Parts: sequence; C-alpha cells; structure tokens
Amino acid sequence: MRNVKIKMRDGVKLATNVFLPDGNGPWPVVLVRTAYNRNFVSPVDFLTKNIAVVVQDCRGRYASEGIFYPFVKEEKDGYDTLEWIASQPWCNGKIGMYGASYLAATQFFAVISGSKRLSVLCPQFMTGDGWKQAYYCNGALSLGLTWSWLCFETNSRTSEAQTMPVFDVNKILKSLPIIELDKKTGAGLVKSYRDFVTNNVYNSFWKRFSLSGHFEKFQIPVLLIAGWYDYYPGEMFKIFQQLKKHSKIKEIAESHRIIVGPWTHGVNSSTILGEIDFGSQALQENDATVRWLDCILHGKNACEFQKAPIRIFVMGKNCWQDEYEWPPARVKYEKWYIHAGGLLDKKVPTDEKQDEFDYNPEDPLPVIGGNHSIGSYNPGLYEIAKPGPYDQRVLESRKDVLVYTSDVLKKNMEIIGPVSFVLFASSSAPDTDFVVKLADVYPDGKSINISEGIIRARFRNDIWGQPVLMKPGRVYKFHIEMMPTAYLFKKGHRIKVYITSSNFPLWDRNLNTGKDPARDTSFQIAHQKIFHDSFRPSHIIFPISGVF
Repeated sequence: MRNVKIKMRDGVKLATNVFLPDGNGPWPVVLVRTAYNRNFVSPVDFLTKNIAVVVQDCRGRYASEGIFYPFVKEEKDGYDTLEWIASQPWCNGKIGMYGASYLAATQFFAVISGSKRLSVLCPQFMTGDGWKQAYYCNGALSLGLTWSWLCFETNSRTSEAQTMPVFDVNKILKSLPIIELDKKTGAGLVKSYRDFVTNNVYNSFWKRFSLSGHFEKFQIPVLLIAGWYDYYPGEMFKIFQQLKKHSKIKEIAESHRIIVGPWTHGVNSSTILGEIDFGSQALQENDATVRWLDCILHGKNACEFQKAPIRIFVMGKNCWQDEYEWPPARVKYEKWYIHAGGLLDKKVPTDEKQDEFDYNPEDPLPVIGGNHSIGSYNPGLYEIAKPGPYDQRVLESRKDVLVYTSDVLKKNMEIIGPVSFVLFASSSAPDTDFVVKLADVYPDGKSINISEGIIRARFRNDIWGQPVLMKPGRVYKFHIEMMPTAYLFKKGHRIKVYITSSNFPLWDRNLNTGKDPARDTSFQIAHQKIFHDSFRPSHIIFPISGVF
C-alpha cells in the first residue's frame, strides 16, 4: 500500500507506505519516519525476515501535509503513527524503529512521547544534544552543516541541496553577518536557520531538543550505530551509558548494544574511506541493523545478536573488537606534551619559550577531512569539506598552524576511548577559537587525521553556562574535548598534533571581536600564544589500551 494518508491528532495527514510480507499475518513491524523521502527506503531485507515495513514522510516533507520545523512535531506525530500501526490487523503488537541522523531523532522523540508500543530501536549516527555536538560544538557554530541542512535540505518540501554547486559555497559562507546567509543564497528568510544561529548559548531553545532528563523512558533494547569519522561517536557513547544507567531492570540494561565502525555519517559500502583502505573486515557489520531488528522482534535475546555490549572497529589494526565497558577498564591515560621545536613526547617540559601565530579570520584554515557529518548529498559543500581520513601535510606550510611530532614509535601503541587536549594559551583578542587535530604519520610521510576538537574561548569555563570573554594577553587553561577513537599507531609510525584557530567551513570563523557571532560584521587578527613550560604544560591525553 503506497501513499496511505495517516491522520494525526490535529488533522494533518502524513504520507505513508506499507509493505507486508507474503502469507498470512500478523507480523512484527519496522517503522521508519524520514525527512528525506519515504520512497527511498527499501523494505526488501525485512520482508524476507517476515517483518512488515511502514515508511512515513515526516510532517511538511515530500507528500506529507503540514509545515516542517526540525524536531518540534516528531514527538506527537511519532506517538500517533505508532497508535495507528498497533491498531492494524497485520501488526502483532511488536514494533521497532531504525534509521540514521534525523531518522534517529524521530525514534528518540517517539519514545519521549510516552508511547508504549515500541519493542526495540536502532538509532544511528545522531546526537543526544544539538547544542553540545551537532549544530554547535563546544560553543562554535557548525556552520556548513547547519546552513546547508536548514536552508537547502529541509527549507522546502523537497531537498534543494543539488542547487549548491550553482554558486561559490566557500565565498558565500564567508559572507557576514552569518544570520543573513539564508537570504544571500536565495533561500529567503528561513526561520529555523535564524533560530539556530541566534540561539548561540545553551538555553530553553536547545533544552527541548535534548535527551537529557528522558532516558528513564527508554525501557526497551536499543542498538546504537556510530562512525569514528562522523560527528557523533562521543555522543552515541554518552547515550549508551545513560541508557544502561537509567534502565529499570537488569535485563534491559544488559540488552543495549553499540557498534562503531570506520564510517562517517552512515555505514560505508566500501572498505575505502577518504584516503585509507580499512580492509575486508570493515564490511562485516554492514548488516547489523537487519540482524538486530530480526533478532529482537522475533523474541530472541540481545546476546543472540551480539554477546558483547560494545563492538568497535580498531583502525590501524583494521579488525573488529568486542568490549564490555566504555572506555575499556584496561585503559591507562597518558599525557604527551608539546615542546619547543615542534616535539611531542611524554617528558614534562621545563623552561621553554611559547610558540606564537596569528589567526586571520579572512584566511581561515580549510577543512581537510575530519570527524563530521557533511555528506555528498550536499555536493557544493561536500567538495570543500569532505569527512574522513586525508593527508594533512598540505596544511603544514601555513603560518597559522603549529605542528608537534613524536619520534618514531618503537612499539605498537593502541588507543581506545576519549581523547582530549589541555591547552595553556593567550590571545590578543577578547574571544577566539582553538582547534586541535591528532594524526598518524606513516613511514612515507603522509599524515592521516584521526581525531579533532575545538573550543570557543568564551565557553572555556562551561559550555552550558553563560559565555565569559577573555582579557587579552592573559593565559588561560582550555580543556578541548576531541573525538573518541579506536586506533593502532604502528611501530615505525609517528604521532602528530596540529594546533590552530579555525577549521572552515566545518565551524564558523571566530571573528575575534567578542561580539554576537550571528550579527557581527567586523573582525580582527588574533595573536595567539601557546605555552609549554613547567607551569603551563600543554598536552594531549591518550587512552592507552595496549603497547606491544
């Protein structure tokens, strides 16, 4: 049955496709609620498992009635849709959901709605809080993602992302003020974009989109799927831990699973990502969604799907590995310090002169790969901001990048868990950004990015609180949360750290003025000082899981 119109409580009808297996029901059902065209979702893999499939366009998208505004209607619409499915004679009462990105958010809100109809979830590649890690990242606006998604992907009933190559995306994104980017790109005044950009501190606007305070409602088995080179692996692990913590019975707590692979914003159909081939094992978990829903919807235990609660792909080693807690209990945290002359090692620095560079917002550092969710469906943006592992050496000739490199490793060093950087720095500006990248240097010299992070200086004390500007010239301590990873640095390789103040257009340029980022049209060059002495030992913190 195609284009079934399901009426919501306010009378709006949502376009829905219903696919039933051969034979006589009733059957368990998988529901997919999408903002990206229900006709692009194939039911075949589930139908062969005797699972019915229901695919629905979200409100205001494609053939569904109503007006789309991100997230606000998904709670009630999800509830009403689940009630409709449960009332159908072909439904046996067991309903699951799956999907990536916004499709994962529709699952979260369906549970938050209080619906008791769901039996299992499989959210993929999504955040639990749009302020902490999605539309913002530690205070910096996720410019490329936010602008493209709100102004081109979801601003009209159907996607207009393919129109992006018509204009110079890089030039447009440098236009000021950023609140006007919707009109400057022909999208008109986009309310959601302006709301997201002007709410540039954590407030009630962001709280209503957060999973915080709702985890006790998730009393069903959940499989989370994430990618190391996506924007959300850290967020997915936080969700996983909260689900286990708030499970009311032991059986549910032990049923939750998480899988993290060598992927960006979706499961990769190739072993190659960016410039790295992760080998044949990289594809082994590509069918996890179908296996999971088939297992739980047909009354089996989560252990029959996967014994360990955590399954991760260890890059460099290029194999899957089971874990039983996050981070692994065996992990020992180790500090590696930056030094004068561009050195990186485990020795605490003594009396060393600081390193310095100028950050000019007119000439920001370009994105070269990375851990983010900009995809090929936004072709004009994707061409200048591809995610994944890429050689970073092209950045090393720039004067606004500091580079610190270890000696050649004499043993293999495996890191599994969260990565962070403690930075002691000052700036001539009242506000600025500091960006850190971690890379693996191969024997042939190529430098492949692994993890990255940013901090907007005004949020150095607390990203959840009110911003506090810096006093120019004063040295501050910054804790930069980087992306978690599972990576094997091989014997004969070296470790490299990059420090800079921009990564554009993944994050908006800090104009260094301390003014409202949404409306500011002026900028100044910031003179940055990076300290590494006995009193101010800047260092990266590695979660060492093994040296051999």
